[in-house]
Amino acid sequence: MKLAIFGATGRTGHEVTKQALAAGHSVTAFVRNPERLGIEDQNLTVLTGDVLDPKAVSEAIRGQNAIVCALGGGQDLKKTSVRATGTANIIQGMKEHKVSRLAAVTAMGTGDSWDSLSFVNKLFFATVLKSARADHEAQEAEIKKSGLDWTILRPSGLTDKPHTGIYEYGENIPAVSSTIARADVADLILKALGDDQLIGKTLTISN
Repeated sequence: MKLAIFGATGRTGHEVTKQALAAGHSVTAFVRNPERLGIEDQNLTVLTGDVLDPKAVSEAIRGQNAIVCALGGGQDLKKTSVRATGTANIIQGMKEHKVSRLAAVTAMGTGDSWDSLSFVNKLFFATVLKSARADHEAQEAEIKKSGLDWTILRPSGLTDKPHTGIYEYGENIPAVSSTIARADVADLILKALGDDQLIGKTLTISN
């Protein structure tokens, strides 16, 4: 499979890139700073660009079979729309090049998963992560109205623990724990891209 990964230098996108290459996929990593990627592979193409630039995004999508959107806001908790705007550009590029399959990472607590959060987590999202949550809400709205073959993953608290392959996922399920390894999120992203039954599904994942 030919994959373009947006957000490949983020910690989740980096895991997706590594696992996709290990599985034999051909990967195009779209990044702002290629030095941060730190991966070399004969099946890896690195394109430098800004996800807020529709033309650059479109060129990265040309010829791909599927797209992974793992955009994040980094450590900056100030108001941002990079996820929603970047995702809108990705969707536009996918339509231009007739690429239909999209897997995107948002966050548990977005949309109708809000009620699955604990009181403490609701308070955290409503205060410290208020801007990020609003961006994720707008991002999901763009995806759901796109008409593409999408799958959204809403992880609980992300960690850098090793890949286990053992996790729970489903639509609006309560989190087993408040955390999930990024490596396991990457595992599910790649599984979802090969499973048509997960098209149009918004999946909570935790372990």
